[in-house]
Amino acid sequence: MAKAPIAKRYAQALFSLAETEGKQEAWLDSLSGIAEGLADPSAALFFNEPRIPAARKAEAAAQVAAEADPLVRNFVGLLVQRQAVGSFGAVVSEYGRLLNESLGRVQASVTSAVPISAEQRSTLTASLGAMLDKEVVLDVQEDSDIIGGIVVRVGDQIIDGSVRSRLNGLRQSLERQGLPRTARETEERA
Repeated sequence: MAKAPIAKRYAQALFSLAETEGKQEAWLDSLSGIAEGLADPSAALFFNEPRIPAARKAEAAAQVAAEADPLVRNFVGLLVQRQAVGSFGAVVSEYGRLLNESLGRVQASVTSAVPISAEQRSTLTASLGAMLDKEVVLDVQEDSDIIGGIVVRVGDQIIDGSVRSRLNGLRQSLERQGLPRTARETEERA
């Protein structure tokens, strides 16, 4: 839980530096690439292993961030030094949010039961953009548990058009009305 405020502060500091340098989007690309490297399970084990000397971790981090701007490399080194590499993904996510906000864009997280085609993405992006009066950046994930439809999250707002949600609503409505939920309950009442 403590990672969120730390990630937010780090992201704000990084974004402020990037604005000063005029490299906001370039830094996001670098940070995202580094986050991919650090998200690897073997990298996570390496950076979380207390028996590995800090100097070796710093060398490894420098290799992961070798292509990045020197200030970004320094930031990665700082996280290694403070044993906070686990917060890196949250920092990148918050940095992306800050970038989108500064450019008048909004991030929308879309969950669907099946893959969404490019045409559907385009239509959904346009619809959400018109509804929110902002440019929308989609983050699409799949989750078969929702059965069908989609769930859209924009900030604190959730638009739940999933079949699972509709079935749960129908079940609750039936329960409130005292109607049987299953064929067995129907037989028992007869």
